Amino acid sequence: MRSLVFFLICVTTLVHAYSVALLITGEVAGNAIYEMMVAGARRASQDFGFDVKIIEAGYNPARWATLLTSLAASKSYDLIVTFTEGMPKNVENTARAFPNQKFILMDALAIPLPNVYSVAFKDEEMAYLAGYFAALVTKSNMPRANEQLKIGMIAGDVYPAMMEKMKPAYEKGAKDVDPNVQVFFSVVGSWSDPNKAAELAQVQYEQGVDVIFLVAGGSGMGAVRKAREMGKYVIGVDSNYIDKDPEVILACALKNADRAMYEVLSRAVRNELKFGTREVWGVREGMIGFTFDDPNYIKNVPQEIRSEMVRVYEKLKEGSIQPLP
Repeated sequence: MRSLVFFLICVTTLVHAYSVALLITGEVAGNAIYEMMVAGARRASQDFGFDVKIIEAGYNPARWATLLTSLAASKSYDLIVTFTEGMPKNVENTARAFPNQKFILMDALAIPLPNVYSVAFKDEEMAYLAGYFAALVTKSNMPRANEQLKIGMIAGDVYPAMMEKMKPAYEKGAKDVDPNVQVFFSVVGSWSDPNKAAELAQVQYEQGVDVIFLVAGGSGMGAVRKAREMGKYVIGVDSNYIDKDPEVILACALKNADRAMYEVLSRAVRNELKFGTREVWGVREGMIGFTFDDPNYIKNVPQEIRSEMVRVYEKLKEGSIQPLP
C-alpha cells in the first residue's frame, strides 16, 4: 500500500498541467480580433486540455512591457502569447531576458529567437479585396451608389501595416477595377471614438464617396450610423458583422484570427510549433477571407459583383495577383 501511495505522489508531482497566458494589449470586448483570438484559444484549451488565462493590459503601452516581464518572471506559464505591432520589441527583449520561457506573438512579426514564434497576416490581401469590391460597388447601379467613382477608407490610427500594406493595397484593388476611381483616406486617431468616425464619414460622403472601408475598431460603428443616415455603404473588416446593419454593411473582409489562434496553440501543445521561426498567413492558408456565404451579402450584392469577387479571390490564392503596388 505504501508503494502505491508513493507511486501516486510521484505521478502527481510529474504531471504538469500545460498553461497558457494571453496578454491582451487593450481589452477584449469590442475588439473583433481579440474576441476571435480568445475564442480560438478557449476552443483549443477545451480540445487539448490545457489552462488558459486572459490578462487585459489596457491601452497604456507603458504597462505592456512590465506585464510581459512579470508573466515571464512568474514561471507560471508554458507559453505566453501576446499580440499586434506594438509588441515585437517587448517580446524580443523579454525573450532574451528569459531564455527558458516560450513566447508566441500573433498578428505581428518578431526577430526569430530560439524561444519565440511569431505569425502575421497578409493584411494587404484583405485590403485589396475590400478595394476591389468597393470599386465594383461604386461603378454599379446599386441603389446607394453614384456616378462619381469615389470610395473611402477610415483608419483608427496610423501604424506601419496601415500605411505600408492596407492603404496601398486598398487603393490598388480599386485601381485594378478602374484607374479612374478616387480614394479618400481619413484617420480617427482612436479605436474607440465613434463620434469622430461619424464626422469623418460625413465629410467623405459629402465629397461624393458612396462606400467606405472601415479599419477603425470600435470607432467604425459611428461611420456605420452615418452611412445609414446619409443613404451610403460601408465595408467591414476582420470579423463578419453585416447583421448589425445589412442594408449598409455590404460585406466584410475577414481575418480568421480564431482559426489562426487555434492552429498555433494546437501545434504548440503537440510540440509541433517551430520556435525560432515566423510565418505570414493569407488567402492561400485560409486565414484571409470574405463574406461570400453571408445571406445578406448574397441578397444585397448583385450576382455579377459576387462572381467577380470569387474570381479575384481565387487569383489571389493562386498568387497571380499582387495586392501591393
